[in-house]
Amino acid sequence: MSTNPVREFFRRHGSTAVGPGTDYPPDGDDPDDRSEAVDHAAEVDPADWKPVPNPEAPTRPGEAPTRFIDGCYSGEPVTCLWNPSHGWPVAVVLAEVGGVAMKLEGRDLRREFYGLERVVSFVADAFPWDEVEAFAAAVGNLPDFPTRLLPARRPGEDANPFVYEVHRQQAEVRAKQEMNNWEQIALDADPDAPTLLDGRLASDLLTGRPRKGLVVGVVKTHKGDYLHDQGWRAFLRLTPGQRTPFFKINRRQAGGQSALYVATWYVKLALGGQPNDGIVRVEVPWAQFVEDRTTKDERTGFASRLSRWLVDARCRQASYGRAAISLDPVVRAEDSLKSLFTPFGVLRNRFLRHAGVAGSAPP
Repeated sequence: MSTNPVREFFRRHGSTAVGPGTDYPPDGDDPDDRSEAVDHAAEVDPADWKPVPNPEAPTRPGEAPTRFIDGCYSGEPVTCLWNPSHGWPVAVVLAEVGGVAMKLEGRDLRREFYGLERVVSFVADAFPWDEVEAFAAAVGNLPDFPTRLLPARRPGEDANPFVYEVHRQQAEVRAKQEMNNWEQIALDADPDAPTLLDGRLASDLLTGRPRKGLVVGVVKTHKGDYLHDQGWRAFLRLTPGQRTPFFKINRRQAGGQSALYVATWYVKLALGGQPNDGIVRVEVPWAQFVEDRTTKDERTGFASRLSRWLVDARCRQASYGRAAISLDPVVRAEDSLKSLFTPFGVLRNRFLRHAGVAGSAPP
């Protein structure tokens, strides 16, 4: 008698329903940020750093983004499996991930590209590979719920594999990497238009990809410590419409190989309750930053014009929780893509039904 490989896989490994958890261990810096060389003297002497006012100067042709890219992730752990050889608790993360590109046409934003998919991720090496392959084929061919398996990386030697959250974090990282892949596809769909990405410029996103159009990354969460003491003084004294001097970082891959040189600086978009509120970090590939800008004054002018454009483009929706550090076109891109997502409660219940897992975990 034939069996259902999806349900059989979960039955064999003692699947139980679980709910969302908290970060453990706390999220650290991105691996690309662990060995960066920083040049604080790219614009001014490091000892002379102070807030830079951005003049009311319009951007020049090719400097203002006309395409806006964002990625979305909606997911959480839904079941826990048990590794048959050691007894590790292995989290299974279900998610919908995708990317979207919005194009500015006159004063209107139009959704030019989007992609989304349903994925399931867990540390596959914890189970016999023939069973994993059968599960992947079966779950990908469910007639009403096709889902792609993303094998997550096995925890490193310094991690305790008996800690449930270690496996959960590995699965979530792998699912979010797929969101980044959709952002890359959206970026590559139009290599000519000046494009703004919500987030940092990943070293593998641009390396070896020739582009005519400017690429700008806007980072809202500041994990990396890039500043010297005087840089922090300038950062904390920014007022809306001001920026720090630009500086240069050499983003390195985990193996130490040079991957991407980036021009970057901080801009304060709006007031907030704390000195560091309302500040974003801007990134531009160094090769594009210096292209056709042979002098420091030309680069200063470009950084100031782009910063002023970002201040003008900030989100003004008081109801949006992160309005002080968000840009209106990016918020609209996010809303456009999220409108296509399935409510996660529906996804969870349908997946648990296919997995044959009784009950549901508390939200």
